[in-house]
Amino acid sequence: MNWKRVWAEAVDYVVPLLKLKVTEQAIYFYLMRHSRMVGSRLVTVLKKTLGEGVQRSEFNLNEHLGRLARKGCVAFRGHNQRGVVLEVFLPEEIVDWLHRGGYKKVNLDEALLAYKDPAKRRALLRRDRDRCFYCRKRLEITELHVDHLEPISAGGSTRMENSVACCERCNREKGPAHASRYLYMLYRMHRLSRERYKERVRALRKLQLAAAEKM
Repeated sequence: MNWKRVWAEAVDYVVPLLKLKVTEQAIYFYLMRHSRMVGSRLVTVLKKTLGEGVQRSEFNLNEHLGRLARKGCVAFRGHNQRGVVLEVFLPEEIVDWLHRGGYKKVNLDEALLAYKDPAKRRALLRRDRDRCFYCRKRLEITELHVDHLEPISAGGSTRMENSVACCERCNREKGPAHASRYLYMLYRMHRLSRERYKERVRALRKLQLAAAEKM
Protein backbone atom coordinates (compact mmCIF):
# COMPACT_ATOMS: atom_id res chain seq x y z
CA MET A 1 0.00 0.00 0.00
CA ASN A 2 1.33 3.43 -1.00
CA TRP A 3 0.51 5.39 2.13
CA LYS A 4 1.83 8.63 0.67
CA ARG A 5 -0.81 8.33 -2.07
CA VAL A 6 -3.49 7.38 0.46
CA TRP A 7 -2.69 10.46 2.52
CA ALA A 8 -2.79 12.68 -0.58
CA GLU A 9 -6.18 11.27 -1.63
CA ALA A 10 -7.58 11.94 1.83
CA VAL A 11 -6.35 15.54 1.85
CA ASP A 12 -7.12 16.33 -1.79
CA TYR A 13 -10.50 14.62 -2.17
CA VAL A 14 -12.12 13.30 1.00
CA VAL A 15 -11.57 16.35 3.20
CA PRO A 16 -12.96 18.95 0.75
CA LEU A 17 -15.75 16.76 -0.67
CA LEU A 18 -17.11 15.85 2.75
CA LYS A 19 -16.14 19.15 4.35
CA LEU A 20 -14.38 17.36 7.21
CA LYS A 21 -13.65 19.61 10.14
CA VAL A 22 -10.19 19.65 11.72
CA THR A 23 -11.28 17.37 14.57
CA GLU A 24 -12.95 14.94 12.17
CA GLN A 25 -9.76 14.81 10.12
CA ALA A 26 -7.69 14.10 13.24
CA ILE A 27 -9.99 11.28 14.33
CA TYR A 28 -10.13 9.76 10.84
CA PHE A 29 -6.35 9.74 10.44
CA TYR A 30 -5.91 8.34 13.96
CA LEU A 31 -8.34 5.50 13.21
CA MET A 32 -6.68 4.78 9.87
CA ARG A 33 -3.29 4.63 11.57
CA HIS A 34 -4.54 1.94 13.98
CA SER A 35 -6.52 -0.09 11.42
CA ARG A 36 -5.70 -0.02 7.72
CA MET A 37 -2.04 0.86 8.23
CA VAL A 38 -1.59 -2.30 10.32
CA GLY A 39 -3.49 -4.52 7.89
CA SER A 40 -6.99 -4.55 9.39
CA ARG A 41 -10.30 -3.05 8.29
CA LEU A 42 -11.51 -3.02 11.90
CA VAL A 43 -10.25 -1.24 14.96
CA THR A 44 -11.46 -1.53 18.54
CA VAL A 45 -11.10 1.71 20.45
CA LEU A 46 -11.79 2.95 23.94
CA LYS A 47 -13.18 6.46 23.73
CA LYS A 48 -10.78 7.54 26.47
CA THR A 49 -7.81 6.28 24.46
CA LEU A 50 -9.08 7.85 21.25
CA GLY A 51 -9.79 11.09 23.09
CA GLU A 52 -6.23 11.21 24.37
CA GLY A 53 -4.94 10.49 20.88
CA VAL A 54 -6.74 13.44 19.31
CA GLN A 55 -7.00 15.56 22.47
CA ARG A 56 -10.81 15.75 22.57
CA SER A 57 -13.38 14.98 25.27
CA GLU A 58 -15.45 11.79 25.15
CA PHE A 59 -18.64 13.85 24.78
CA ASN A 60 -17.37 15.56 21.64
CA LEU A 61 -16.06 12.26 20.28
CA ASN A 62 -19.57 10.79 20.21
CA GLU A 63 -20.70 13.64 17.99
CA HIS A 64 -17.68 13.53 15.70
CA LEU A 65 -17.76 9.73 15.30
CA GLY A 66 -21.42 9.99 14.34
CA ARG A 67 -20.60 12.57 11.68
CA LEU A 68 -17.79 10.45 10.27
CA ALA A 69 -20.17 7.49 10.09
CA ARG A 70 -22.86 9.51 8.30
CA LYS A 71 -20.26 10.73 5.80
CA GLY A 72 -19.11 7.20 5.02
CA CYS A 73 -15.61 7.40 6.53
CA VAL A 74 -16.24 4.79 9.21
CA ALA A 75 -18.99 2.37 10.19
CA PHE A 76 -19.93 1.10 13.64
CA ARG A 77 -19.67 -2.67 13.81
CA GLY A 78 -20.67 -3.24 17.42
CA HIS A 79 -18.96 -3.53 20.79
CA ASN A 80 -16.72 -6.03 22.52
CA GLN A 81 -15.10 -6.24 25.95
CA ARG A 82 -12.40 -3.77 24.92
CA GLY A 83 -14.56 -1.02 23.45
CA VAL A 84 -16.29 0.15 20.27
CA VAL A 85 -15.59 -1.71 17.01
CA LEU A 86 -15.25 0.49 13.92
CA GLU A 87 -14.66 -0.32 10.27
CA VAL A 88 -12.42 2.30 8.65
CA PHE A 89 -12.62 3.06 4.93
CA LEU A 90 -9.73 4.16 2.73
CA PRO A 91 -10.04 7.38 0.71
CA GLU A 92 -10.43 5.44 -2.56
CA GLU A 93 -13.33 3.49 -1.05
CA ILE A 94 -14.99 6.69 0.14
CA VAL A 95 -14.47 8.43 -3.22
CA ASP A 96 -15.89 5.40 -5.05
CA TRP A 97 -18.95 5.58 -2.81
CA LEU A 98 -19.27 9.28 -3.67
CA HIS A 99 -19.03 8.59 -7.39
CA ARG A 100 -21.77 5.95 -7.09
CA GLY A 101 -24.07 8.54 -5.58
CA GLY A 102 -23.35 7.78 -1.95
CA TYR A 103 -23.17 11.35 -0.74
CA LYS A 104 -24.52 13.42 -3.64
CA LYS A 105 -23.24 16.55 -1.89
CA VAL A 106 -26.38 16.60 0.23
CA ASN A 107 -26.43 18.79 3.31
CA LEU A 108 -27.72 16.24 5.82
CA ASP A 109 -28.74 18.86 8.36
CA GLU A 110 -30.91 20.65 5.78
CA ALA A 111 -32.40 17.37 4.61
CA LEU A 112 -33.55 16.61 8.15
CA LEU A 113 -35.37 19.92 8.61
CA ALA A 114 -38.57 18.19 7.48
CA TYR A 115 -38.64 16.48 10.87
CA LYS A 116 -37.96 19.47 13.08
CA ASP A 117 -41.72 20.02 13.23
CA PRO A 118 -42.88 18.84 16.70
CA ALA A 119 -46.17 17.52 15.31
CA LYS A 120 -44.39 15.37 12.72
CA ARG A 121 -41.95 14.08 15.33
CA ARG A 122 -44.80 13.07 17.63
CA ALA A 123 -46.59 11.36 14.73
CA LEU A 124 -43.46 9.39 13.86
CA LEU A 125 -42.90 8.31 17.45
CA ARG A 126 -46.55 7.33 17.82
CA ARG A 127 -46.43 5.25 14.62
CA ASP A 128 -43.41 3.34 15.95
CA ARG A 129 -45.19 2.82 19.30
CA ASP A 130 -42.83 5.03 21.32
CA ARG A 131 -39.88 2.74 20.65
CA CYS A 132 -36.69 2.72 18.63
CA PHE A 133 -37.43 1.00 15.32
CA TYR A 134 -34.21 -1.02 15.55
CA CYS A 135 -33.52 -2.11 19.14
CA ARG A 136 -37.06 -1.42 20.47
CA LYS A 137 -35.84 0.69 23.35
CA ARG A 138 -38.67 2.82 24.76
CA LEU A 139 -38.29 6.49 23.82
CA GLU A 140 -39.51 9.82 25.09
CA ILE A 141 -40.03 12.62 22.58
CA THR A 142 -36.92 14.35 23.95
CA GLU A 143 -34.84 11.24 23.14
CA LEU A 144 -36.11 10.85 19.59
CA HIS A 145 -33.68 10.73 16.69
CA VAL A 146 -35.02 10.47 13.14
CA ASP A 147 -33.33 7.83 10.99
CA HIS A 148 -33.86 7.03 7.33
CA LEU A 149 -34.18 3.43 6.13
CA GLU A 150 -32.50 4.37 2.86
CA PRO A 151 -29.95 7.02 3.86
CA ILE A 152 -30.48 10.58 2.65
CA SER A 153 -26.87 10.48 1.45
CA ALA A 154 -27.78 7.55 -0.84
CA GLY A 155 -30.79 9.30 -2.32
CA GLY A 156 -33.43 8.36 0.25
CA SER A 157 -36.33 10.71 0.92
CA THR A 158 -37.49 12.40 4.12
CA ARG A 159 -41.03 11.02 3.74
CA MET A 160 -42.63 9.15 6.62
CA GLU A 161 -42.34 5.82 4.78
CA ASN A 162 -38.54 6.18 4.73
CA SER A 163 -38.26 7.51 8.28
CA VAL A 164 -38.26 5.76 11.64
CA ALA A 165 -37.97 6.64 15.31
CA CYS A 166 -34.52 5.83 16.58
CA CYS A 167 -32.52 5.98 19.81
CA GLU A 168 -29.20 7.84 19.99
CA ARG A 169 -27.09 4.68 20.05
CA CYS A 170 -28.71 3.05 17.01
CA ASN A 171 -28.68 6.33 15.09
CA ARG A 172 -24.95 6.69 15.77
CA GLU A 173 -24.04 3.07 15.04
CA LYS A 174 -26.09 2.68 11.87
CA GLY A 175 -24.41 5.60 10.13
CA PRO A 176 -24.89 5.44 6.33
CA ALA A 177 -25.76 1.73 6.32
CA HIS A 178 -29.10 0.49 5.04
CA ALA A 179 -31.64 -0.62 7.64
CA SER A 180 -31.58 -4.31 6.70
CA ARG A 181 -27.83 -4.51 7.17
CA TYR A 182 -27.97 -2.79 10.56
CA LEU A 183 -30.79 -5.04 11.81
CA TYR A 184 -28.73 -8.08 10.86
CA MET A 185 -25.76 -6.67 12.76
CA LEU A 186 -27.94 -6.24 15.88
CA TYR A 187 -29.04 -9.86 15.53
CA ARG A 188 -25.47 -11.13 15.11
CA MET A 189 -24.39 -9.10 18.15
CA HIS A 190 -27.21 -10.78 20.17
CA ARG A 191 -28.93 -7.45 20.76
CA LEU A 192 -32.02 -8.77 18.98
CA SER A 193 -33.45 -12.22 19.51
CA ARG A 194 -34.21 -14.37 16.47
CA GLU A 195 -37.94 -13.72 16.89
CA ARG A 196 -37.44 -9.98 17.34
CA TYR A 197 -35.14 -9.84 14.33
CA LYS A 198 -37.75 -11.53 12.12
CA GLU A 199 -40.43 -9.17 13.42
CA ARG A 200 -38.25 -6.13 12.66
CA VAL A 201 -37.54 -7.39 9.14
CA ARG A 202 -41.29 -7.72 8.55
CA ALA A 203 -41.81 -4.17 9.83
CA LEU A 204 -39.06 -2.94 7.53
CA ARG A 205 -40.59 -4.65 4.49
CA LYS A 206 -43.98 -3.16 5.32
CA LEU A 207 -42.51 0.36 5.27
CA GLN A 208 -40.57 -0.36 2.09
CA LEU A 209 -43.75 -1.57 0.40
CA ALA A 210 -45.60 1.57 1.51
CA ALA A 211 -42.77 3.71 0.12
CA ALA A 212 -42.82 1.85 -3.20
CA GLU A 213 -46.58 2.33 -3.55
CA LYS A 214 -46.18 6.12 -3.21
CA MET A 215 -43.38 6.45 -5.75
